[in-house]
Amino acid sequence: MSAPASSPRAFAWMSASACLFALMNFFAHLATREVHWTMVVTVRAVVGASIAYAIARMRGVSLVIRDRRGLFMRSGFGTVSMCCTFYAVGSPALPLGDAVTLINLTPVFLALLAPVLLGERGGRRVVFALPLSVAGLVVIMRPSFLFHGTALSPGALLAATVAVVASFTASIAWAALRRIGQSETAEGITVWFSLFAAATALVLAIPHLSVPSGHAAAAMLAAGTCGGLAQIAVTRAYALERAARVAGLAYLAVVVDALLGALALHEWPSPLTVLGMALIVSGGLVVTVASVREHVRRQT
Repeated sequence: MSAPASSPRAFAWMSASACLFALMNFFAHLATREVHWTMVVTVRAVVGASIAYAIARMRGVSLVIRDRRGLFMRSGFGTVSMCCTFYAVGSPALPLGDAVTLINLTPVFLALLAPVLLGERGGRRVVFALPLSVAGLVVIMRPSFLFHGTALSPGALLAATVAVVASFTASIAWAALRRIGQSETAEGITVWFSLFAAATALVLAIPHLSVPSGHAAAAMLAAGTCGGLAQIAVTRAYALERAARVAGLAYLAVVVDALLGALALHEWPSPLTVLGMALIVSGGLVVTVASVREHVRRQT
């Protein structure tokens, strides 16, 4: 499954995954209005595994994974990230756009970790990206010692902190995905990761099990379908291209979810929140654009 050093297909797959993840977040936000977030995670993981299995059977690809250590790392950190993500996007205290923006700090974390985990140099882009993203993080989380009149409520601050944990653990999972995605099938990685996440989430969901309404069930299935397809897409993207170079395209999810939050949920962001979003997105784009320019320079 090796690929050329640069592939437009990787950017297409990553763009598709970002939009699908945005829809997953939106439907998960709707579902958690009626059911506990652990139930939503369980359904999303089960549906994701089913989709990946069906695609594998149609394409006739193997589900056997040889790099089990890499798969465990991808599945473990990915499951923590998934649980934190659904907690954050399902929190009624934190607007959907804010949660998704914080979750998408992943490219910056990935640029910081890539030299250690992947041997991919971070370079000067991290020096510029990190201050922008940290400033955006502070503006969105608004700690009380800096923002006395507009500080987040305790519930919103907790959800925001969980969203940051989701982004950090996702960066480790994505690094593992980049490493094993070049030798394993996207469907195989997705099936085993989804089953691991489903089993973990089901254990967590046992105290909160309930019969969902038709509306909540439809939202959970939609979240699972979008998430499952997005997982296939992002796995293919990371198998085709260097991690830091494509990760910035995940910020499409911020734009899509901010629009969905405003238009469908009437969660209009404040000017301060828009500033924080812009700073975080700018930090992520610095990582991506600088990496692309570096690659072009090497090819010429």
